[in-house]
Amino acid sequence: MKNKAKYLVWMASLILFLGCQPKTNTALIDALKKQVEADSKALSNLESKAFTQLERDFYACDSLLQYLHPEEVEEVFPQLQLTGAYIEQFKLVAPTMKAEMDSTLIRLDQLKADAESHYFSDSLVTIYINDETQEVTKLGNQVTYFTDRFSNCQKELDQLKKKK
Repeated sequence: MKNKAKYLVWMASLILFLGCQPKTNTALIDALKKQVEADSKALSNLESKAFTQLERDFYACDSLLQYLHPEEVEEVFPQLQLTGAYIEQFKLVAPTMKAEMDSTLIRLDQLKADAESHYFSDSLVTIYINDETQEVTKLGNQVTYFTDRFSNCQKELDQLKKKK
């Protein structure tokens, strides 16, 4: 929830930036770049900490199923299936997210250079900035999605570990 509020505030400030357009193209590109870098760092932290812990706890809890009573298994199994699905989804999507973040940073650097050299008109730069803003928002939403899912799944697994 905290991340969603952060993105709403960030998007509101971005919209205000766009409204005060003339000389802010490079500042806006810098803000987008800063957001991608923050999301990239959050993704790395998510991967190295939350994902690693969640995966470890998932396999530990999965092996606990054989020691539970049948009614407990029926209660716990759907949550474990969901957690396993999020783990597999993250394994598939994380490399693509990293690659998209890297290419977005490259595009933003190039766009900034083009804007500063006046290679493109201000209106064309604005169009490119809007496109990049959508990409940055999408990437940030993906990081938030996995952060929220992993947090919720971890809470569920922690509850299951207490039943041991």
